[in-house]
Amino acid sequence: MISEKNILNTFKHLINKSDVDGIVVVGSGDDAAVLDTKEKNLVHSVDISKIDTHFPKNFPAEDVAYRSIAIALSDLAAMGAFPSFITIGLTSNSKSIKWYEDFTKGIEKSLDDFQIKLVGGDVTYGELSICANVFGFLYNKPLQRSGARIGDKIYLTGKLGEGRQGLKDFNNNINSKYCKKFKKPEPQFIKSKFISSYASSCIDISDGLIKDLSSICSMSDVGAKIFYEDIPIHKDIEDLSHGDDFELCFTASKEHSSKFKKNGYFCIGEILDGDKLTLIRDNNVIELDSDGWDSFK
Repeated sequence: MISEKNILNTFKHLINKSDVDGIVVVGSGDDAAVLDTKEKNLVHSVDISKIDTHFPKNFPAEDVAYRSIAIALSDLAAMGAFPSFITIGLTSNSKSIKWYEDFTKGIEKSLDDFQIKLVGGDVTYGELSICANVFGFLYNKPLQRSGARIGDKIYLTGKLGEGRQGLKDFNNNINSKYCKKFKKPEPQFIKSKFISSYASSCIDISDGLIKDLSSICSMSDVGAKIFYEDIPIHKDIEDLSHGDDFELCFTASKEHSSKFKKNGYFCIGEILDGDKLTLIRDNNVIELDSDGWDSFK
């Protein structure tokens, strides 16, 4: 029979990787962490990943940890921020200490890949879910969803639908490049840094392009028109509403168009007056059965 103490002991080596330096004044082990933000604006987001909702039941523990952290970090990229440290809340009913050791391997890989520190967390018993709190600092200005303006162009940083294909491949026991991408999503920090000087609004594609772009329109009090033929997709029109891609969708004024074209970004439409998002395909308005992912549906 394992105990909470046994489980917490599997995390000890990660605490040692977060030695007291830089912004970490007091790390994990006390009742709370103490962080020196050096008068910078601290950017924070929290994301919950749950079994059978955000990842399959048979997902390996290492991938559960890595994916949960990566998709939480993607919210920082969408805000025009780079990551610095994280805390993790783990709920699990596994009775195997090996499972927790594998889980910490996923955490350790994410700490190394994204050059971040683990400064605290908690563990409790129950159905598997991970609550990742992520913290970072701005590259430039905060990229909010409410900044789109009429006349702005709409851009994507990369192809949609590969996350959808990855989940399908995983469920079919196909170890493809798409499967690897689903297991280990890549927050777009390099692209976020580049666009942070120019973008008027931004969001990551976690719930599907249609739903996420609609959020920009709603919060900016504008409408939008996008063209199916200009959207880079992996397979078909369902790629627009699936999510799990974690590319960035952003808007910027026309004067910056040449910068984005030169650097490989995809212009897919334009911000308009009004309150409606319209998808055009072959010069016809297309109605979709679903606008995107909703964990309550």
